[in-house]
Amino acid sequence: MSSQPVVYLLYGDDEFAINEVVTSFQAKLGDPTTAGMNTTRLDGLVASLDDLAMTARAMPLLAKRRLVIMVNPLARFNTPTSQNKLKALLDSIPDSTALVLVEYHPLTTEKERKAGKTNWLEAWADAAGERVYKREYTRQRGEAMTSWIMERAKRDGGEFTLSAAERLYELTGDEPRLADQEIIKLLTYVNYARPVAREDVEHLTPEARQGNIFNMVDSLGNKDGKKAQEMLHHLLQDQEPRVIFAMVVRQFRLLIQAREVLDNGGRENDVTRELKIHYFISRKLVSQAHHFSLSILERIYHRLLDLDESIKTGQIEELLALDTFIAGFTV
Repeated sequence: MSSQPVVYLLYGDDEFAINEVVTSFQAKLGDPTTAGMNTTRLDGLVASLDDLAMTARAMPLLAKRRLVIMVNPLARFNTPTSQNKLKALLDSIPDSTALVLVEYHPLTTEKERKAGKTNWLEAWADAAGERVYKREYTRQRGEAMTSWIMERAKRDGGEFTLSAAERLYELTGDEPRLADQEIIKLLTYVNYARPVAREDVEHLTPEARQGNIFNMVDSLGNKDGKKAQEMLHHLLQDQEPRVIFAMVVRQFRLLIQAREVLDNGGRENDVTRELKIHYFISRKLVSQAHHFSLSILERIYHRLLDLDESIKTGQIEELLALDTFIAGFTV
């Protein structure tokens, strides 16, 4: 009997934290070449139960364990029969495999919780005992995100003043990937020799960039590919592609949240309150949200997550990912 979990169920709206954990799992496999041979990624949107079974039951090569990562595991298991088949498979996976199931949203909805119900996969994990590691990753907001920024800077060998952390949160919101990139840039700017001050944040992370992102998304909403490309290359004049990509991901995440508030009968002030953002951002979000339905926004967001996965695995560079996204979205 293995002393380690066999199935790792990672879920929640903090995809940055989840992806960091998944990356750390692969690092634990040792040598990158060996790790690569023993890592398989599947997408539940296209992979079948047989695909998962064959991959998860394969023996590792020159390593103690193999790593199988499946995103969107709930996508194709939406009937009691298919769910029972998946649970049976999960119960039979050998100790030589570490199977990581990733969903970038809470498993049990707020409506289900209020009704005293639990998502079927979450309930299975609770009953599976030590064979399963389960954790929900929720985005930090407000003071919690400010504290996260300060702790992250300390972990990276630097320091932020409280005022600087608060200002960075105002500019990056609850997008940890974007905040992390800005933290590294700011710590490098002060050469790790002193705490990052509010003035440093004001100097290197101006609000104008947010405005340019809004303009680019406006162009996407209007199907104006030429204008969107122009805005992208304008942003590239003073920002790295990875930072812009993170900003685009954040923008569409905010649009999804705003669209949900509006679809539930909310207004602009409700968007400001629910998303904990400044009124000028919520005003633009509400305007932009009218370009998209919720289903379209969710498809766009999943496309961005797929591109992010390709970037992390070296299949595509950030700039090409941005160009591909804009070209595919505006045709």
